[in-house]
Amino acid sequence: MSKQIKDLMSRVIAAGKERGLSQAQLAANAGITAVGLSKAKARGDLLVSTLEKLAAQSDLELALLPRRTREKDAEAIKSGVFFD
Repeated sequence: MSKQIKDLMSRVIAAGKERGLSQAQLAANAGITAVGLSKAKARGDLLVSTLEKLAAQSDLELALLPRRTREKDAEAIKSGVFFD
């Protein structure tokens, strides 16, 4: 049960709602059932391919980014390149 995956699913669902999609519509458009999405949310686990389909229906894409440490963030802020 991953908190990160639960957070990702919540963000995807919220983005879907912003596009006017209910959770059931989002699930159906991604090729899964509303019950399946609800269960995935509850356990915090689903296939990456399913997350990718849900994201696409919410007009999002998946990307992996390197972690930024607090030290690196502080240096970037001090040097003025944090948002570059």
